[in-house]
Amino acid sequence: MTELPMFDAGGGSLVSFVRLDSASLEDQGVPSPFACSLVIVQWGQQVLLGFNVSRQQWELPGGAVEPGESAHEAALRELAEETGIRVHRISLVARAEFIFGGEATTYLAAVFAVVLGSPPELVQSDELNSFIWWDPTGELWDGLSPLDAEVIRRCLSHEEGARAPSAPGL
Repeated sequence: MTELPMFDAGGGSLVSFVRLDSASLEDQGVPSPFACSLVIVQWGQQVLLGFNVSRQQWELPGGAVEPGESAHEAALRELAEETGIRVHRISLVARAEFIFGGEATTYLAAVFAVVLGSPPELVQSDELNSFIWWDPTGELWDGLSPLDAEVIRRCLSHEEGARAPSAPGL
């Protein structure tokens, strides 16, 4: 594992990372502390990455938690909007803290995961206009968000018994 904080070329950083068990803060009736949600979509041994048009890099699907929305709801909405993938069950697996582009503000991200039983039909969006399946044991390359890659690797490096829920029929 890379030591934190770690930085990307745009001045962003991954400040902290904490694995969570399946009991979500939101399940306990606590207001969401998360500013955004990210979704790790697995199929086989690979993870889905989308090319973000505005940031010009490959990254995880996800986005901002809207007012009155839970991090779980935001993850499901963003996944559907950005990729066309519609699932009903995803697991909260981690909390990551980011600082973007030299800002003084830190952002808490809820990281969710889902394992697909078959490859999905992907739909491009205004945000993500292309998709690839990446093997997280592989090399990083120019254009891949190193922060998202680190989050993926940390989420997938846990014991095999704690797997994300499967989404049959996709």
